[in-house]
Amino acid sequence: MADYVISVGTDNAATLEPGASVTCWTADTGGTQYTDLTDTDEITPIADGILTADANGAVPEFYGPDDVTEMYLDANAGAGPRRRTLTTEMRAYTDDTFLPLVGGELAGTVTSVLATSTTVAAASIVDGLDVFDRFRRDASGRMTWGSGAATRDTSLYRDAADSLKTDDSLTVALTFRHLGTTAGFFGEAAVARPTVSGSWSDGSAGASLAAALDTLGLITDNTTA
Repeated sequence: MADYVISVGTDNAATLEPGASVTCWTADTGGTQYTDLTDTDEITPIADGILTADANGAVPEFYGPDDVTEMYLDANAGAGPRRRTLTTEMRAYTDDTFLPLVGGELAGTVTSVLATSTTVAAASIVDGLDVFDRFRRDASGRMTWGSGAATRDTSLYRDAADSLKTDDSLTVALTFRHLGTTAGFFGEAAVARPTVSGSWSDGSAGASLAAALDTLGLITDNTTA
């Protein structure tokens, strides 16, 4: 951080300024003053966020807001000039507490606090190739996919309690195992597994089977006696 407050006097002589009041800002001009500063115990607040230079003009050590790594110090009641200062407490940025801009590994839960259920929570794009996101997940958990050359066209989302839905095709390359107690096909309502009864010799078993398959929606039973 900037260690001392000085003023420039006659013949550009630099003079230390004991007791100078120093404020911290978000930008080198304009911006907003940081007022939530604390003493080195990280608990005791510094009144109005105003630092006071010691008898030698040195700016005291302090703690700024969480996750703020740079700020601009002003010893002229906010009118400038200001000098950029960087935090000396960089341990969190070198001990895997924060991710670098490129790469890195997360351990634990990542929570996105978003404005609406349709606000994008995550997206991916192939650099230099795609015009549109190939994948997107919004705050509700709805996921959509596309080619990258056009708007995403495939989705998977929650449509009711205990129910996931896609408006598109689903292909299963390996085993598909249904563990539920009801099923329905081709738009028919899900029903419990039907029981087939009767005799094959008199044709009643065949009629029962056709009725069962029709109930599941697997066939349309147009047979006659």
